Amino acid sequence: MKLFLLLPTLSIVFLAAACADPATPKADLQKSTELTIDAERLKRSGVEIAEASGGELKRTLPLLGNIVPNEHNTVKVVAGIGGIVREIPVSVGDLVPADSPLAVIESKEAADVAFQYLEQQQRSGFAKQAYDREKTLLEKQIGTRESYQNAQNDLRRSYLDLQLTTQKLKLLGLLDEKGQMIKNRSKISSFTLKSPIEGTLTSRHAVRGEFAPADRELFVLMNLSSVWLEVKAPQTAVKMAHVGQVIQVTNEGLGVRTRSVVVFVSPIADATSRTVLVRLLLANPDGQWRPGICATAEFIDEKKTVAVRLPREAVVTLDDQTSVFVETRPGVFTLRRVVTGLEDSLHVEITHGLNPGERVVTHHALFLKGEWLSTEH
Repeated sequence: MKLFLLLPTLSIVFLAAACADPATPKADLQKSTELTIDAERLKRSGVEIAEASGGELKRTLPLLGNIVPNEHNTVKVVAGIGGIVREIPVSVGDLVPADSPLAVIESKEAADVAFQYLEQQQRSGFAKQAYDREKTLLEKQIGTRESYQNAQNDLRRSYLDLQLTTQKLKLLGLLDEKGQMIKNRSKISSFTLKSPIEGTLTSRHAVRGEFAPADRELFVLMNLSSVWLEVKAPQTAVKMAHVGQVIQVTNEGLGVRTRSVVVFVSPIADATSRTVLVRLLLANPDGQWRPGICATAEFIDEKKTVAVRLPREAVVTLDDQTSVFVETRPGVFTLRRVVTGLEDSLHVEITHGLNPGERVVTHHALFLKGEWLSTEH
């Protein structure tokens, strides 16, 4: 009797199990392949979208070098005439305008030049009188042509000597605004040494009260509006450098990137390091390229024109796959797997997965990556 009761019970259990809804496996859930972001939020995020297009890629060889002063804008100042340094109105580190005072020097030689000027001025006057007299005598057929020519030559020599001495006085600052020698005798014995260029005073060897010989280096001025980057290039890289070539220069620490021009490639290799000196000229209007710091020059190793290239930041990695975000319609994006090729410092070639003309996120792709990961994708 118990056996007959058990069979109907089991039949009911099996029937109920057969009628129940089958369990849906989690792996079979449909995942969304699109990401939608409203226009206002997209604008605030800074995301930029552009059509994929081709262009040139440049593979570069980065070489580290040192910033040094531009020697063409470096001046070592000497007095030219010996004397005792009486005043020094400048200090190391000062930005000195052109033609501004560097030192006041008291000099017997300066006084000698001044007296020489007065003497030659008088001699020139006498020579002019003699010339006028001989010219008059020749016109009256009283004098001789030889005497006239001698007087003419003496006048020319006296004018030349006077001009040379006048130039010395001008360099010494002993001429007034009208080009006449200063009459104050106390000032005749001293002169003001002036800056020949605008620049930063980087060295001062003049000492107040000390005698400064005519050829001693008293000051060093550097105009750092342009500087050099000196790179020691391996012989295999020398072929990439030629005078006039434009090279990108960067300093990651300063966050600076600028253009430079190759101005010198040494014809001689260093026997020890087997490298060749390459010198690049950099504009430095803000003074951020200080001599002594390092910078990297990016020499072009290879150039290639490609059908599709994107900014490097347009490419993201998701699930170990290289991908980009493609805009299928306004505000709607899909993740597209791509294959990359040649890269340079700014762009990357897309060899497969993207066609020219498709709209791609080129800036702030990481924002979309974050949104993609935060949703059920």
